[in-house]
Amino acid sequence: MTDGGQPERPRGPRLIDIAEAVGVHVSTVSRVLNGDPAQSVRPEVYRRILSTARQQGYRPNALARALKRRHTGAIAFVIPLLRNPIWVRLQRGALQRAGDRGYVVMIMEEPGDDAKPPGAYSYLVEESRADGLLLATTLRHPEHAPGVAGVPHVYVNRRGPDHGHDVVMDEPGAVRLFLEHVAGSGHRSVALIDGAPDVDTVHRRVSAARRLCAASGIKLTVRHAAMTEDGGWDAMTRILRHRAGCAPGTRPTACGVGSLNQLFGVLAALRAARVEVPGQMSVVSFDEDECLAFLEVPVTSVAMPLAELGGAAVDQLIARIEQQPAADVMIREPMKLVSRESVAPPLGESVASPPSESVAPPPG
Repeated sequence: MTDGGQPERPRGPRLIDIAEAVGVHVSTVSRVLNGDPAQSVRPEVYRRILSTARQQGYRPNALARALKRRHTGAIAFVIPLLRNPIWVRLQRGALQRAGDRGYVVMIMEEPGDDAKPPGAYSYLVEESRADGLLLATTLRHPEHAPGVAGVPHVYVNRRGPDHGHDVVMDEPGAVRLFLEHVAGSGHRSVALIDGAPDVDTVHRRVSAARRLCAASGIKLTVRHAAMTEDGGWDAMTRILRHRAGCAPGTRPTACGVGSLNQLFGVLAALRAARVEVPGQMSVVSFDEDECLAFLEVPVTSVAMPLAELGGAAVDQLIARIEQQPAADVMIREPMKLVSRESVAPPLGESVASPPSESVAPPPG
């Protein structure tokens, strides 16, 4: 009790409490939790300090730290289409890593196809609203070519115009998993429905699909469309219309779909046209989500390392904020194909007779 008869508020954890729990000097804890760029702490001690601080509920004085380091302690993350649930996984990885590193993340959405150039967000750093930028909206066209100059930034899931700032995933590896899976079921004519070609992830998937299919003798049909349900519907409708006029053996019998939103439109178009999945069209999603297991026909997917991508992007951005050496990063693992019920041999084919020529990896 206080002298005034009021109960004392419980004391929050202090640096010395964390230091005692970890078995290090309080100055070591201070350097780690305040992001001192001059710190020299073993990785296992660094992780233990962060873990202990999180377990004890320690919260640094953000204002005091900002004044000391001349940093805001905030990162701006610009992403497209917040309603796509796949971005939640990436954001979760980024938020977790940022919290471990003593930063908060501001999420900004660019919901339209006409994304602003990367430099349009420089004001957030120049006006001391954030210390750096995570940019997931950069496009492959001239308006975005100048990039971002003078402020810490990282391109997430996209290769940006100014190289050395990219944190991306292995899209060619994902395409290879898809093609190996459907080719192993006997499919020799496949379709790929994906977003606009000026989106870098789309460009890399399509480029890899063309190389792999050409090397393996697989016929490929590509349709670009908006990354929405309507886009998926329109693209599959065009494929079915063209498919009706194709000779047997050249019609697409399997389809890879670039986004979860497009996938729902694709499935609706197939259902409306009374095309059975997987009997008449096998389907694979390049977005994995638990909901795919609960559809009328559970959909096979390629699970990408999205949380790991978000965490790595934050690490790379903080390295730039602290003026440490940094470079492009590709996150390859964990990545796997989640096999469900939407892939089967094409009509008239036997799963016991896979193609003699396996799908080769893209050159380089």
